[in-house]
Amino acid sequence: QICCIPLLKCPHGATMAAHWAAIALLAIGLSVFLLVQLFPAQCAVNTESKNLRQQPLSREVLSSSGSSQCLVDALSAKEADHDAGVALRRQLVQKWAPERSADAWDALVPMDTAAAWNSPTVWDIYAPTYGCHRPLHVGGVGSSAWDNSFPLESKAVCNPEQLSREQRCVIYSFGVGWDTTFEISMLRFAPHCKVRVFDPTTTAEKFWQLVKAQTPDGEEPPRAPALDFVLVGLAAETSENYREGMLWNNKESINVMTLADIMKNQGDDALTILKVDIEGSERTALPQSVQSGAMAKVDQLLLEVHMAGCESGYSEHGRGKLTRLLDTLETAGMRSFSNIPNLVPVSKGNYPGCAEYSFVNKNGPFVTRSCGV
Repeated sequence: QICCIPLLKCPHGATMAAHWAAIALLAIGLSVFLLVQLFPAQCAVNTESKNLRQQPLSREVLSSSGSSQCLVDALSAKEADHDAGVALRRQLVQKWAPERSADAWDALVPMDTAAAWNSPTVWDIYAPTYGCHRPLHVGGVGSSAWDNSFPLESKAVCNPEQLSREQRCVIYSFGVGWDTTFEISMLRFAPHCKVRVFDPTTTAEKFWQLVKAQTPDGEEPPRAPALDFVLVGLAAETSENYREGMLWNNKESINVMTLADIMKNQGDDALTILKVDIEGSERTALPQSVQSGAMAKVDQLLLEVHMAGCESGYSEHGRGKLTRLLDTLETAGMRSFSNIPNLVPVSKGNYPGCAEYSFVNKNGPFVTRSCGV
């Protein structure tokens, strides 16, 4: 005879198979109930992780979600490394500079003398303080028909493959000279980007001739509206009679605007990449852009700094001005991840007083949206 579990009445004449089936169903139900009670946290974590993978990381997610703690920890560690790098920079200046001052160093050992290039050099002391997961040199390669007597230069960009995932992509390039390979290459990475080239020392006709001549073999040259040219320069003021810096092509004065005014004129509220090569005027133009708040809206800054020894027109630019420029940019969240001395002047008998710096904004998407960047 079969004993029924209380609360289950055995129907008259029930078979043994029916009773065993009832007991099995009850056991399965109890097992499921116990599993849910014993492991509720694991179920919640799995659901939360799935939701996080379906949305881009935001500052709110970073601060509220335990599953993104690795990113928060990585950013904190990178910022600690930056602080240590800045402290080391200051220690090295105090150790090697006469009177423990960069300005005194410039007065006693000018950078346009051979003694200034004994180790440690300015580029050793003012080294990058930040890291980038996938830095890549972009540009510097033109068509096979391009005249090699005019050197082409690449720029170090942090995580350029991320551009294809960014809905908003705006690139400003100040100072093009004879080299459009960076702008051409950026559009190859991300054709949806808006690329604007600004240069008051050339003409639109010459610019488009360069684009055509430097586009890699077998490819169509980019054209408007993706790529466009504007006859204006970047400066600390908006003026139609600007004379600061070393002006090319026999220009005596040029038309310039501040970064904030240019962004307003172009209808852009933020910049993905800002490339600046403005022949010494960076010393005043970029601090003004920090003061106006425009620099805080830039995700990456690619900057050529011009120092004494590089060309005759930069004799007043030394270590002291570089110190103040870097300090100012860092207050806007800019962190340098690359500096490469420009050796082209050396081939002409000058000193390597110019260098290509690359910065990433610590608050921008090229840092905050990737753990370990």
